[in-house]
Formats: sequence, structure tokens, C-alpha cells
Amino acid sequence: MAPSKNSYNINKRHINNIEMNSVDHSKTEYSYEEALEITGHGRYNYGLLITCFVLIIAMGIDIFGLGIIVTAATCDLDLTLSQIGILSSMSFAGIIVMSYPWGYLSDTRGRKLVLMWAMGGSFISSVISSLSPTWQVLAALRFISSALSSAAESATYALIGECCGTRVRAKYMLLITSALMITPALYYITAFLIMKLDFSIPLLGITYRPWRLLTLIMALPLGLSALLLWFYSESPKFLANVGRNEEAVQVLKRIYVANGHDGDKFAVKQIYLEDGNKEEVGVFSLQSLWTQIAPLFKPPLLWKTALLYYLTFVTYIANNSFAIILPTIFNIFFTSYATSAADASFCDLFHLTNTTAADDQPEVSVCKNTIEDNTIWAGCAHGMSFFVLNAIISQCAGRRKPLTIIILVIAAAAGAGINNTGDALSGLVLFYIFLTTAMVFGVISSYFVDLYPTSYRGMIACLGMMVARLSAFAGTNILSGAMTDHCSVALYSGAGIVLSGAVAALFLPSDSKIHS
Repeated sequence: MAPSKNSYNINKRHINNIEMNSVDHSKTEYSYEEALEITGHGRYNYGLLITCFVLIIAMGIDIFGLGIIVTAATCDLDLTLSQIGILSSMSFAGIIVMSYPWGYLSDTRGRKLVLMWAMGGSFISSVISSLSPTWQVLAALRFISSALSSAAESATYALIGECCGTRVRAKYMLLITSALMITPALYYITAFLIMKLDFSIPLLGITYRPWRLLTLIMALPLGLSALLLWFYSESPKFLANVGRNEEAVQVLKRIYVANGHDGDKFAVKQIYLEDGNKEEVGVFSLQSLWTQIAPLFKPPLLWKTALLYYLTFVTYIANNSFAIILPTIFNIFFTSYATSAADASFCDLFHLTNTTAADDQPEVSVCKNTIEDNTIWAGCAHGMSFFVLNAIISQCAGRRKPLTIIILVIAAAAGAGINNTGDALSGLVLFYIFLTTAMVFGVISSYFVDLYPTSYRGMIACLGMMVARLSAFAGTNILSGAMTDHCSVALYSGAGIVLSGAVAALFLPSDSKIHS
């Protein structure tokens, strides 16, 4: 016979009483991790997870959605190919320039404070960019926007990681990474709907067309994320690390109450950090900048830094280098596949496009105010499938090391086989599998939190993003020319790099060792 609802409630209260009785109420000073476990897991954690999810979506749309905006604005701004290239690179230029400052500010001024100002500023810059009279103004404003929104790449992971217990920390970080996977579907679908409209409205010396409305709508998540952050507190671990222990305890108590407990029963009165407090944190000077970064490249952190940065280089050069030009790859594939021979391989389609480029040159200058349907649906399929896959993988968050090795080995094998199937369609499937290196992004970010003291987490992650974007920037410039003339070489090289990453991942510490 099934248990009654009353018996279920009695059992639930009994379990909660056992958990509460396990807390030594005569003790008032706890380590940070002990205090965080006492706060429990509930509404506050779920709400913060949703907020961080929106933060990453907003950043992803702002940075990676620029390619859609540039494509849609080509007609109105009369862009040449070189100008399109400059505009498309603005997002990565902003990230590279601001990676170090955001890391420093996140570790010295606070996670929440940095995120609120950065996302709010990015929202304003993006909204203004929808009114850009020239492509130069658009480029400048998008540079500012991406430079600001890039703060979310590191500070978000630090904030969620320091407000959740070890039981769910790695899982939450992988779930947040899932947000990056879903962003392509969001901005592709938005572009598909908006660019179907047809209007021209004179406004402030410009003509307001659909691409400007698209730019405005894509900026909204930035403002929403800044607003949501208002309802949550600063990271209590950051507060403790800079000597604001009373505030840290009050934040922990707030989390405790928000998770459904009685605030009068909160046993924690003082906390201490196992890794200690860093001196002079928050004092801006050249010495403090050096103090912030130098330990990352000295023993005992040097080996961890080298290993994680190499894995960052591998995953981002193998994934983002292709992902940035993914719409172009899809367009070439679907355009050439319909007219190619039945036995054409994946790379044959790119070679076919290259040999017919001269005949197609007159069409390049034809202005299109729409986005091709095939590009939209392929982009949506890519984003949604990777979102689901990453959500599934997050359930294995307790086995990050074997997970990383398996993903990279499978991706390397797929990369090596893309052009060897003898069929373009199966090559496209393997190409999708090769791009699953994106599943490792969240794993690397979680290691940045687990393997480094609180004072250096924002910095190590931000510098990691600088490594990531420099890798993607270099890889994109190489691939844009290599995919037509040396497609197979580019794919084999990518597979080799990914395989070397799998070998490097063998040296990662196991999760049991980290949490022991």
C-alpha cells in the first residue's frame, strides 16, 4: 500500500530534524565550506542558478550573435567584405582587451558588483548600437558592449561556485555552460522572425530597419540579467576573503532563511577560510596587479595553470575557430550538396565552392536583407542538440576527468573521419560530433574554481578566457582560408590538437582527490 501524504510529511520532518540535530549548536565558528553546507540547498540556490543562466545567455547572444547582426546590416550600412571582417572581430577584440581587468576587479571589488555594472553598461551600449549611423560607430559600440559583457565569463562561475555546496557545485557549472549551447538557437530564431519584417522608418537621421530592431531585442537579456542580480547578495566567500566577515555571515544567514530555515536557528557566528585571506586585496596599484597574477605562474600553482590553459587552448581553437564561421560552413554545405556528385566528400564541397568562386563573384555584391532558412535551422539544431547533450553530461559532474578524456577522444576520432567517409552528409554528422569539444568548456571552468584559492579564481578564469579568445581569433583567421584550399589538412590538424588535449587531461586530478 502506498504511504499517505501525512506519513510522507512526518518522514520529511524527521529527516530535517536529524540534519538539524547533526549541527553542533555549541560551536559558533565554522570553516566556510561547513557554513555553506549548513545553509542547505533550496530557493536561493535555484534562483541564483537561473540568474547566472540568464547572464551567460545574455553574454553569448551579445558576443556570438554579432555575426547575425552584421549579416543583416550589410545592405543598410553598405558593407564591404573587409568591413564585415572588422565588425565580426569586434566581440573577440573586446574580450581580449578586458579579460585581465575583469579578473582583477572580480577578485578585488566583488563578483556581483562587477557583473551588475558590466551587464548594465553592455545593455546601454548595445541599445545605442541599434541606432548606429555608420559601420565605424557600430564597430566601436559593439567593441564596448562585448568588452563589458565578457565579465560574465569568469565572474558568473565564481559567484555560483562560491554560493553552492560541493554536492551540486560542479553540476551547476556544467548546467550554466549549457546556456552557451542554447544561445545560437535563440538568436537564430529571433533573427529569422525579425528579418521577415519589412519596414523603413526615418528616425534621428537614420532609417530604422529590421536589423536595428533585431539588435535592440538581442540586447534585452543584458538588461534583464543586471536586474535579476539586484535580488541576490555578493559572494559570501569573497566578503570573507577581503575581511568583511560579519557581512559574509549575514549573507550566509540570508541564504539559510531563503532556503526555508528559521533564521534564529542559524548556528554560524564566525567563519574562516581554509586557504586564508590575502593581504591588501582591493588596493589598486601596480604591486597589487603583480600580486594578483604572479602566483598563478609560480609553484605550486604553475603546473595547474599550464595544464588548464593548454586544455583551454585545445578546446577553444578546435571548437570556436569552426563555430565562428559555422553559418558560412552551413551555407557552403547546403548550397553545394544539392549540385555535387553522389560520392562527394565533405571537403569536396568546399573545393567545389572555391573553383566556382569566380563565377559567383557578381552575386557577392547583391544586397540581401534576410537570413537564409537553411542556415537558421542548421544553427538551431546545433544549439539545441548541444544544450540537451550538455544537460545530460552535467549529470556526470562527479566524474569530470574521465568525462573530459572520453569527449576529447571521441571528438578527435570524428575529426579524423570527417573527410574519409566518402559521403558529405555523414561527414557533416561527424563534424557535429567534432564540435562536442564545447562540452569541455564547463569542466575547465569548474577546475578554475576548485583548484585555486578564492583570491585568484576570477583572475585565473579571466586570463583563461584571454587564452581562449586569442586561440579562437588565430584559429579563425587560419581556417577561413584553409577550409577551401586545405580542408582535409585543417580537419586532421584539429583532430591532432584535440587528441593531444585528451593526453593532457590524463594529468588532471580526480574529483575524489580534490574534495578529499
